[in-house]
Order: sequence, then C-alpha cells, then structure tokens
Amino acid sequence: MPKSPIPMFPASSPLAEEYRAIARGDHATGTAGTIRFAVSTDDPAEGKGDLFVALGLARALRAAGWGVAMWPTSHWAEDVPADTTVLVSMIESFVPGLVPARTATIAWVRNWTAQWAASPYLAEFDAVWASSSIARDALAPAVDVPVEVVPIGVDLDLFTTDGSTDGTSDRAVPDAERTRTVTTVNFWGARRRVQDVLQDVTPPEPIVWFAANVEHVEPAPGVELRPAVPYFALPEVYRAAAFVVDDVIAPAAEYGTLNSRLYESLACGALPVTDCALGLDELGLADVPVFTDAASLEQAIAMPAEERAALVARLRAVVVDRHSYTTRAAAVGPSLDAAVARATARTGTREPLLRWTTLLREELRTTAQERDVHRSGVEEINRRLIVSEEAVAVIDEARKRAEAERDAIAERYEVLTHSAEFRTLERFGGMARVLRRR
Repeated sequence: MPKSPIPMFPASSPLAEEYRAIARGDHATGTAGTIRFAVSTDDPAEGKGDLFVALGLARALRAAGWGVAMWPTSHWAEDVPADTTVLVSMIESFVPGLVPARTATIAWVRNWTAQWAASPYLAEFDAVWASSSIARDALAPAVDVPVEVVPIGVDLDLFTTDGSTDGTSDRAVPDAERTRTVTTVNFWGARRRVQDVLQDVTPPEPIVWFAANVEHVEPAPGVELRPAVPYFALPEVYRAAAFVVDDVIAPAAEYGTLNSRLYESLACGALPVTDCALGLDELGLADVPVFTDAASLEQAIAMPAEERAALVARLRAVVVDRHSYTTRAAAVGPSLDAAVARATARTGTREPLLRWTTLLREELRTTAQERDVHRSGVEEINRRLIVSEEAVAVIDEARKRAEAERDAIAERYEVLTHSAEFRTLERFGGMARVLRRR
C-alpha cells in the first residue's frame, strides 16, 4: 500500500483570505452588534494562538449575525470604539479601563488561569469564560459574575478530512496510507517537555516536527526537523498524518485547559497523542492516547492502522458534535445576552482609577517592548562581535602559522646555503655552466 507523505510545502486553505478579512476588520458591522476581541496581534502571519482562537469564534459569531473585529495590543492605549457591543479579552494583561461603560466585557480564560485569578481587575468583567471546570472553580472566588466553561474549539470548515471547505469532497487521505507521525509544537525559547521525549524516541520512521525557530531546536535521530508552517496550511499536514504529538504547557496542564491541536488533528482524521490527561474526560475525549516518556510515545504511535482508524472515527464524531466553533457560538449566546444586559444597565463612566491603571499598564508594556528590542539589539551586536572576534582569532592563528612556516623555511634555507655540501655543489654547478658555454 503506498504511503501518503507529509508535504514539505503544504498548501494554504481557501479560507485563509476570509480569516484575514476578519482580522483586518472588514466585517465589524452586524445586525446583532459588534464584538471585538482583545488580542496580541491582528496579523495572522505572526502565528499567535490567541488570534486564531478569536478568529475561529468570530467567524462563527459572524454567521450568527454579529459584526466581529480584533482589538490588538497596538490599540490598547486607545479608547475602545463606542460602537463595540461586547469586548472579549483573550489575554490576562488586558485592563478594561478604556472600554465604554455600556460595552459588555468578557474575559475568556484559555490558559494562564492562575494569573487571571490573581488579576486585580478580573472583577471588572461582566462575565468570565473558563476553558475547563477546574479553571472555573479556581476563577469563581475572584469574581461575583457568572463563570462558565467555554473551551476553545475548531472550525470544521477549515480543518476537514478532505481539503474542501464544507466537508463534501471525496479527496480524503485513506487511513491505510497514513503512516507518519507529526508534531507542530513551536519553540519560543523556553524548553518544552516534549523535547526531552523526542530526544530519546526511536520510531520506525522519524517524527516530522514543524517548529517555529527550528534552527534553535537540537536535532535527534528519531526526529525530522522542518520549519513551522502557516496556520492555514496545518490542515493539509494533519490530513496526511497518522498521529499528531501534542504538548501542553505546564500552566495549562495544571487546570486541564487543553490545546486546539487536539480538536484540529481529529477533525482532519489524525489521532492526537498528548502529554496531559487532565481535562480529556470532560471533553468526551478520554480515549485520546497519553504519553509520559519516549517508551509510552513509541507504544502509542505503534497502534495498528485499523485500531487507530476506528478510534479516530469515534473521537472525531465527538469533536464534530460538541467542539466546533459553530457549537461554541450557539452555546455562548445566552452569556453574551446576559453580559450585554448587565452593561446597558450601567450609568456613568468607567472608574478614573481603572482608566489610569490601563494607561499605566500600556505604558509599562511599551517600555518593556522597547527594553526587549534594545536588549535584543545589544545581544545581536554582542553576537556579531563574538563572531567577528572568533573570525579574527582564526585569521590571526593562520597568520601566526604562516609566519612560523616562513621563518622555518628561511632558517632551513640559511642552513642549507651555508653548508659544505651546498658550496661544493655550487662550485660543480658553476664549472658545468662554463663547460656548456664552450
């Protein structure tokens, strides 16, 4: 049976432009009002997870009649537009002091639950969405507003088994042709737990690792390193894979707030293998294989093809039924309505202290960014200086070796030209030249 290779340059989804249009703000107006998402960036090319989660739910809410737009950190020191019906914060550092008083605010706690719970301004939000019941229980004591479980999800038009945008194509990769294991865990400088596992794993075929900053990831015999692929090319990668290795960061694993990779791989017909069991049961995905070390990962990806296909079919049905963004949009409808009702009942403006705190927070953010840029520049200069010094040292060492060799040759020449043998040969040579002239 021929194998389906993992594409070196996977194609982007036809939906990429629609997502980019939402990110640009082309669909900010809707009959139900406007929802803005406070995100790290509005540029999909930056590959930030919070943006893609926001865009996924935004696309589903747009279909439900909402206008949707992003509110990136570059605008957080500005007043949120007055036409904003709801502001959904995706990041724990967003302070809602510049949000109009009659705009509803919702904190969507996807991870970093402990930081959210300790935030002094969490109580300023009209509703809180947690990604697991464990996270909900940790957040509830910090606020007096509803805390609901709203996990992240998957766009079933983007992540499909067949490459179409509506799931109707017959171009799905047959299960028997899926043999390779991939991972799309990115490397942002901090070592991931999965790295230690992948250093020791010895699968029948190397695990294909698409990683951001791949040039800084140490190679391993059981891994085939490749550069990260854009988000909208991930579906084609997952459609060609048998297994997808997942790695959950420690702050998320503590609360069972799991990655979208879990849903996205299953939606494409690949079986995820994760290092975090906490939270799977609540999602109806308790049968997802879990690894703790290289041996258990090898055992998981050695699952026979027929067994894997049956498990994927069962788990994928759960994802399709319970975890699409269309389902999430319908589920959060009452929460949105309640938050809007609470906001519209308010009078006056935001507290001056909260507004001052927001501006100060953004000033600190800008200062920190400038510091990091400066530090990065200094580090780059130091790196280049070290490289130059090393190059000079190499040249200097070569120069010293050449000079030593020159001096040795000169000394040998001096010895030879003053030797008795040389003088005798020189006399005979002179006599031979005289005889030839005669």
